Amino acid sequence: MQKLIVFFLLFFSLSTQAQEFIIKGKIIDLENRGIQNASVSLINENGDYLEYDFTDENGNYSIAFQNPKSLTITIEISCLGYGKISKIVSNSSQSENFILEKKAQILQEVIIESSKKVRVEQDTTTIKVASFGNKTEQTIEDVLKKIPGIVVLKDGTIKAHGVSIDKLLVEGEDMFDKNYKLLSKNLDAKVLESIQIIDNFEDNPILKKLNKSEKVALNLKLVKGKKNIWFGNVTLGSGVVSENRWKESLNLGLIRKKIKLFYLADYNNLGEKATDIVATDIHESNIFSEDRLEFKAKSLFQINNNEVALFSKTQSVFNNAFLNTLSFATKRKDNLSLRGVVYLAQDRQNQNSFSETRYNLEDNPISFTVNNFYNNRKTVASTEIELKYYPNDKNYVTNLFIYKINPNVTNSDLFFNLDEINQLLKNKNYTFYNHFNHTLQLSENKILNSYVYFGNDEIRENVNVLSPLLNDFLNVSARDVIRQRAHNNLFYIGDKTKLLTKFSNIDVTNSVQFEFSKEEFNNSFVVNTHSFPNYENFSNLKQLKFLFDNAIRYNFSKKIDFTALVSLQYINFESNNVTSSIFLVNPTLSLNIKKTGFGNFKLSYSENNTLPEINQLTTNFQLIDYRSFAKGTRYENPLKNTVATLNYSIYLDEKRFSVNSALSYIKSKSILNTESIITNDFNFSNLRQTLGGDNYNFSFSFVNYVRKLKLASKIENIQNWNSSPVNVNATEFTNSENYSNKIKYSVTSYFKKAINFDSGFSYNYTQSVFENIKTTNVTKDIFLDVNYTISKTILAECNSAIYFINQQNYSFNNIIINYNPVESKFSYRLVFNNILNENKFTLITLNNFTFYQSTVELVPRYLLCAVKYRF
Repeated sequence: MQKLIVFFLLFFSLSTQAQEFIIKGKIIDLENRGIQNASVSLINENGDYLEYDFTDENGNYSIAFQNPKSLTITIEISCLGYGKISKIVSNSSQSENFILEKKAQILQEVIIESSKKVRVEQDTTTIKVASFGNKTEQTIEDVLKKIPGIVVLKDGTIKAHGVSIDKLLVEGEDMFDKNYKLLSKNLDAKVLESIQIIDNFEDNPILKKLNKSEKVALNLKLVKGKKNIWFGNVTLGSGVVSENRWKESLNLGLIRKKIKLFYLADYNNLGEKATDIVATDIHESNIFSEDRLEFKAKSLFQINNNEVALFSKTQSVFNNAFLNTLSFATKRKDNLSLRGVVYLAQDRQNQNSFSETRYNLEDNPISFTVNNFYNNRKTVASTEIELKYYPNDKNYVTNLFIYKINPNVTNSDLFFNLDEINQLLKNKNYTFYNHFNHTLQLSENKILNSYVYFGNDEIRENVNVLSPLLNDFLNVSARDVIRQRAHNNLFYIGDKTKLLTKFSNIDVTNSVQFEFSKEEFNNSFVVNTHSFPNYENFSNLKQLKFLFDNAIRYNFSKKIDFTALVSLQYINFESNNVTSSIFLVNPTLSLNIKKTGFGNFKLSYSENNTLPEINQLTTNFQLIDYRSFAKGTRYENPLKNTVATLNYSIYLDEKRFSVNSALSYIKSKSILNTESIITNDFNFSNLRQTLGGDNYNFSFSFVNYVRKLKLASKIENIQNWNSSPVNVNATEFTNSENYSNKIKYSVTSYFKKAINFDSGFSYNYTQSVFENIKTTNVTKDIFLDVNYTISKTILAECNSAIYFINQQNYSFNNIIINYNPVESKFSYRLVFNNILNENKFTLITLNNFTFYQSTVELVPRYLLCAVKYRF
C-alpha cells in the first residue's frame, strides 16, 4: 500500500510540473474559404520537426507541442495545389492564421511523386498496387497479400506494420468497422489503385488533438473514374467437368461526397465459409483512447467437424456459402454522419472424416476410432448502425448499436468403434450491443471521455443424443434418446469515464469504471420423462465491479516513451448464491522506442489477476459431447499470471525491407487445471485450482527485396515451449512438456517479363513429453505458383503444392486461365482444381498425452468456367 501511495504522489507531482504550448489557427484561400487537409508543421532551429497536424474541413488546425529549447520555431504550411509558406514565431501559445495562393506550377512535382511505387509522408505510406500484383488477383485480400508491410493471416485478419489494423477505410471512410473482412474478401481487386498504411491512426477528432495513438489503419484508394457513378461487377461461374461447382457474385458501389455505398453478394460451393468472415469476441481496452467491450455467453455442447487447418478451405471443406451484405455511410450534415451495415451469411457444410485417438498413459494406452458424418446449417444475420456527431471542435459523440441472430443446426452420425451414435444440436443465439461515447475537450490540455455500454447475449441449446454406450452407462433403454436443454444468458451494463491530460512531455489518464453483469448457465438432462439431477446445473453469477485505472506516459522524446499503469479493481462476486468481496491490483509497465534508424523496440511487463468464468463454476457434471462430461469448481482465489514481452520491428516500405520479431514469457502462478478420468468409452473432467506452468514463445519474420534480381524473399520462424501440470487417471499432477517449431521460406519475383513466380517451403516439428513418453511429428510442404503472360489478353496461372506427411506425399495442382479482352467489360476465367484428384488426406497431431490421427475427404477434381462483367 505504501508503494501505491508513493506512486500516486510521484504521479501527481510530475503532472503539476508539466507544461505545454498550443498553436492554433485557420488556413484559408484568397476567397476566404477554409482549406482542408493542409499540412501544418512545427520546426525548430535545427530543422527538426516538433509536431504536425492537418486542417479539418473548415481549415482549422490545433497543435499541442512540448516546450522546445529554442526561443523561436517555424510554422510551415503546404497543401497540394497551393504554394508553400512558412513563418517564424515565438514558442508560446498563440493563434496564427494563413492565406494560401493557388500554384499551378507544382503539377510537375505531383507527377514525379505519383510515379513512385511507395511514398512515405509522415504517418502515411502510400503503395501503388499495380507495382506489386500480377493481374491474377480477384479480391482486395489477394492484393493485400502481396503488399510490403501488410500481412493477411489465415483467418483473414489484416496486419500492417506488425499491428492488427483498427479499420479498413474506403476513400477515408469507415464502411464495415470490425467486419472489414466482408469487404476485403469480396470487393473486386480491379477497382483498387493504391493502399495507404496510416500509422498513429485515431478516428476520434478530439482525442487526435492530444493522443499519440498506436493504432494502424488501411485506406483503399480507388481507381479514377469510380467517383460519383455506380460501379461494380457480376460474376457467373459453373463447373463443367467432374463434380458440379458454381460461383456467383455481385459487387455494387457508389462513392460520392455525401454518401458511400457498397452491396456485396456471393454464392459458391468452393469451400470458403461465409460465417467465418464475421468478427466476434471484440474486447478492446485502450489506455489513451476509446474502449469497446463486447461479452459473449458460454455455449455448452460441442460437435467437432474435423476440418484440417493445414490446407486451404477450397481443398478440404465441403460447403455451400451464401453472403449478402449492404453497407452505407452518409453525411446528413457536415458535422453529422451515419453508417450502417446489414448482412446475412449462411453456410451448409457436409464433412466426412475418420479419426483414431490414442491416450498414451503408461502401460495402458486407451484407443478408439470414430467414423464421423457431419452436417451443419449455420446462419448469422446482423444489423449495425453507427451515428457520429461533431457539433463543435470541443465535442464528439458516437453511438453504435448491433443486433445479431445466429441459428445453428448440427447433426452428426458417427461410428464410435463399432457403435452407432447420433448427435443433434439445435442452437439459437440472440445478441445486441450498444456503445455510446461522448468526448469533451475541457481545456487545451484536458479531454474527458465518457463511455456507456450495455449488451445481452442469449443462447438456447436443444441436444438429442442416441448412444447405446451412454444409455448403458445411465442404465436406460438402448434406443432411448437423451435430451439436454440449456439456456445460457448474459446481461451487462457499464460506464467508463476517463480524463486524459497532456502536459509538456507527460500524458496522464485517470479512469473510473462501473460494471454490473448477470449470467445464467443452466441445463436439464432428461431421458423420456426421467431427469438426472447429477448431470444438471443451475448456475448463476453476478458481478459488481468498480475499477480505477491510473496511467502515466512520460515522453523522453518523440521517439522514446515510458508508460506505467495501475489498475485497481473492487469486485462483488456472487457465484451460486455465495458472495465474495475481492480486491485486485494489476500493474503494467512498458518502454517504447520507435521510428529510430535502428527500428522500433517495445519492452513490457504486466501482472494479471482475473476471476473464473461461469462455465468454470458449475457444481455438477454436464454432457459436453457424446462421450465427455465436464464439471467446474468453487471459487477459491483469483487466477494469476505474469507476462513479459520484447518486440523489435523495422519497416522500410520503400526498400521493401522489414524485420518483425517478438519474444514473450508467461508464468502462470495460479490456474484452473483439469483432472481427467479417461475410460475406453468416456471422459470425465473436473476443474481444480493449481499452480500453473511456463510458456515461452518466439517469432521472427524477415523480408528483403533484392533490386538487381527483382526478387523478394521472406523468412518466418515461430517457436513455442510450454510446460504445464496434467492429471489423467492419477492421484496427482504430472508435468507435461511441449515444443513446436515452424520454419517457412518464400521468394517472389517481380520481373518485367512474361513469367513470374511465388515459391517456398515450410517445415513443422512438434514434440510432446509426458510420463517419460516422448512423441514427435514432422510435416513439410513445398509450393510453386507460376503466372505466365501468354498474350496481352491471356494470362495463365499454375499453382502446385506437395505435402510430406507421415511418410506419405500429397500433391495439389491447379491451372487457371484468365482471358481479358482489350477494351471489353467482359473477362473470362477457367479454373481447373485438383488436377491429380487427391481424394483423402491423413494428419497426425500431438497434445500432451494424446495422439490424434484424422483422415478427411478432399474436394475432388473439377473445372469451373466463370465470366465477369464490369460496369
